[in-house]
Amino acid sequence: MAKCPECNGKLVVPPDLERWDRIFCEACGIELEVVDVNPLELEAVYDFEDDDNALDELEEDEDDLEWDDEDDDDENDEEW
Repeated sequence: MAKCPECNGKLVVPPDLERWDRIFCEACGIELEVVDVNPLELEAVYDFEDDDNALDELEEDEDDLEWDDEDDDDENDEEW
């Protein structure tokens, strides 16, 4: 019997399951992709395309970073 790698719930696996097929866990609702058939190996699928805000949040985090490479570069040039 197959179990969900996320919630450990029982999975209904079709008999004709092939590599790269996708199935859903009825217990937690996550989409799973078949990485290997024998032995059965499943991996959770996270589609970030559906989340328009994910990219915006990453860009905002990048803007918060401050880089001060000018001083470091001068010091490293002298050592080499």
